[in-house]
Amino acid sequence: MNPYTRLLRTAVLPIGSLLAGYGDVMPYLRGLESSQWWPMDQIRELQNAKLRRLIHHVYTNVPFYRQWMDAHCLHPNDFQSVEDLPRLPIVDKHVLTSNYPDFIRDQSIPQKRLVHAASSGSTAERLHYWTTKSQKARKWAGLFRWWEMVGYEFGKPYATFQLAPNQGLRDVPILGQLEWSLLRHRWLSAQEMTNEVLAHYVDLLAKDQPVLLRSYAATVYYLARRMNEEGYRLHIPAILTTGETLTEHMRETIEQAFAPGRVFNEYGGDGMQIACECQQHQGMHINAETHIVEIIRDGQPVAEGELGEIVLTNLEATAVPFIRYNIKDVGSLDSSPCACGRGLPRLAHLEGRLTDMFVTPDGHWLTVHQFTAFFAKVTSVKAFQVIQRQVDDILIKLVVDDSFSDADHQRVLDTFRGYMGPNNHFTLEFVGDILLTPSGKRRFFISEVIESTGATLDAEDATGAV
Repeated sequence: MNPYTRLLRTAVLPIGSLLAGYGDVMPYLRGLESSQWWPMDQIRELQNAKLRRLIHHVYTNVPFYRQWMDAHCLHPNDFQSVEDLPRLPIVDKHVLTSNYPDFIRDQSIPQKRLVHAASSGSTAERLHYWTTKSQKARKWAGLFRWWEMVGYEFGKPYATFQLAPNQGLRDVPILGQLEWSLLRHRWLSAQEMTNEVLAHYVDLLAKDQPVLLRSYAATVYYLARRMNEEGYRLHIPAILTTGETLTEHMRETIEQAFAPGRVFNEYGGDGMQIACECQQHQGMHINAETHIVEIIRDGQPVAEGELGEIVLTNLEATAVPFIRYNIKDVGSLDSSPCACGRGLPRLAHLEGRLTDMFVTPDGHWLTVHQFTAFFAKVTSVKAFQVIQRQVDDILIKLVVDDSFSDADHQRVLDTFRGYMGPNNHFTLEFVGDILLTPSGKRRFFISEVIESTGATLDAEDATGAV
């Protein structure tokens, strides 16, 4: 550890965290740095202990869970391990929203200590929930663990390329700028991405020489594609992608632009830092000291390695509990040992949001991965977005250049018919740009069919009625 890193870890960051109200960050990070090397059995025992504490707490302090458990003749002592979790209901964004702000919150936390938070709103329904500064500090500790996993050390230059900046001391602008200066951080806004702006960003990154670049997957992909077209090259050792589905074609394009740098995919959502790739790139290690991950389909667990919906239990969150929370993403689990030596289980595959997938008329799932590689070969298509309006009605939005031909038009239609079947209706719409979501992300797939489905619980359970 170099002297500047040691100064940041032992003095600057602890003091800054206390000033910002996030004093748990560094102690919790030190714990995660140690526990990631525990054997999986020891990590599971930690999960069991935290789960028992969590269930006792929410039964006592959260009306939704006390009422639900009483109605189903359950007591906190009925929950001794992760295997007992299926006794509780699966909840989702609709359930939490229906019971917000009071019925789902921790009544033991004074109102003045609660912090309002909201999801990015990339789907139709925006999630509002309560959190605390202590809970956010532990989230940041998990995030910092991932940065270290891909080679970052505090004090080395890094950059973020996204819509909104992250600052612990943002309420006092001069302190926020000091924070960025001490951490050697460069923020690049993803709001405007013209050729001129992207060229300017390349110049800034070349000047700063960051060891880590964090970005939405599609955002850095568009930057990398522009760099490759213009022959720009930048060496950034680690590119950490998040927020959107990362396809293999996107990974290859990004790594070509930043060679010999490597892409590391990170997964989070709704205020949780969930998993990240290590140097082995064999799935994503789960933040298992804080989260339990289940994979289900049709409400039932699937076999290890099979795709299903990701259901999360946050073992540290009580302000609004996220217990068996269906985040509506799709993935699979792998509990086999990783060559890196960490005992943390892994997400073997992450296919993206459930609403970024299509359900075909015969019940098969299609993912964005099956189309991004195709569009990469159609050089006249500069950007695309596919919207499933009905099971058999597909709108394909394309940004094209002057070389787009009738043959390209037919090639697009033939490819989609091949994947989805000839009895579907396909409409091509040519647009000047693919609009950002309110969170600054670019969604390749939008399934209005899946978005329009009901909540996991029925209306009676969702309102807490018994």
